[in-house]
Amino acid sequence: MVLPNAAATILLTALITLSPFAFSSVVDDAYPSPYTAAMTSCDLDDGGSRLSPIRREVYDEGRIIDISHRYHPDMPSWGSDDGLGEFLRLPASMKNGSLANNSEMKIPTHTGTHVDAPGHVYDHYFDAGFDVDTLDLHVLNDPSKRLSRKMNPKLIFLMLIIPYVSSFPQENAYPSPYSEEELIPPRREVYGSGRIYDITHRVTSGTLSGVSDEGIGEYLTLFQSMKNGSDYNFSIIKLPAHSGTHVDAPGHFYENYYQAGFDIDSLDLEVLNGPALLVDVPRDKNITAEVMEALNIPKGVRRVLFRTLNTDRRLMSQTRFDTSYVGFMKDGAQWLKDNTDIKLVGIDYLSVAAYDDLIPAHLVFLKSREIILVEGLKLEDVEAGLYNVHCLPLRLLGAEGSPIRCILIK
Repeated sequence: MVLPNAAATILLTALITLSPFAFSSVVDDAYPSPYTAAMTSCDLDDGGSRLSPIRREVYDEGRIIDISHRYHPDMPSWGSDDGLGEFLRLPASMKNGSLANNSEMKIPTHTGTHVDAPGHVYDHYFDAGFDVDTLDLHVLNDPSKRLSRKMNPKLIFLMLIIPYVSSFPQENAYPSPYSEEELIPPRREVYGSGRIYDITHRVTSGTLSGVSDEGIGEYLTLFQSMKNGSDYNFSIIKLPAHSGTHVDAPGHFYENYYQAGFDIDSLDLEVLNGPALLVDVPRDKNITAEVMEALNIPKGVRRVLFRTLNTDRRLMSQTRFDTSYVGFMKDGAQWLKDNTDIKLVGIDYLSVAAYDDLIPAHLVFLKSREIILVEGLKLEDVEAGLYNVHCLPLRLLGAEGSPIRCILIK
């Protein structure tokens, strides 16, 4: 979406700044960086000795509360007396000559903060495909209601229960996608009558990965099976951190940040959750400084998802990595950093940086540790415009990348 004139720019700026989630962005000191406050300037050659990542549970003065547990080797794991153990390995390391750090995770699916699908304890649901991808995002992302702590608890209870009680006489008011007669798992991209869009690619054996031309391969192992006498089905997931829809941490391309602990768990959830602008990039070129300037994205916009020719070509649906994808050139990344308020950059391929400027563009984005890169977004069939974006990575202690689930809410 190119904003062609001053009137459109003024209107969009007003929409952004009037949003209850973004009003603070017009004040310079209202959004201090957790990575620079009370911190000395960073010398990129000092090995990270003076760097210290911020780890928080509460963001934006209490508006966002992280209720997920961090993944770490000592956390409880079902069926183990020794905890989770080592769940990350680093097959590609900058210390060993690689151009980037690239981790691989191996985690039991029912460890830490997790969700169960129907097939966990019902084998016929497991065989029919009622997996995590079939869960209803409308149920998982219902609008929150702010209730005063001073309100009468009985009144709060009535307010919570009335919407559900009132739907009982009308069986079709909230039809279930599940049916005992037809065990066909529902797979959707849109929920809540068009209010919620899933912009995350499904993880399959063919999911795109930069390290293989055949996709990621088999990523699930059924560790315990009801067919083999277990009381439940229990899988283990093994996944490259930078495959499919994922997020980069600063340690992906900066070794000193990696050593200092600037991992996925240190990313700012306030940046990853809030008003976002989905824009269409001209289809015949990479994202240069000239393209960025022509997009005319107004000040105050903090989160932008860039839809490019990659979406039209459905490159994320291929198993082979395609070096002709569209991405940011170094000058485009620098222009964004110097001339906009954007802190979340999302794009529709495995890398935000064009192949010819793969390293330089990443270095520009990640140097300040204030811009977060979300890559591999699924932006088909979504209108350009303003949404609320919610992107949540796994809390992987020590990981420089993570799979991420991103949704747009109107």
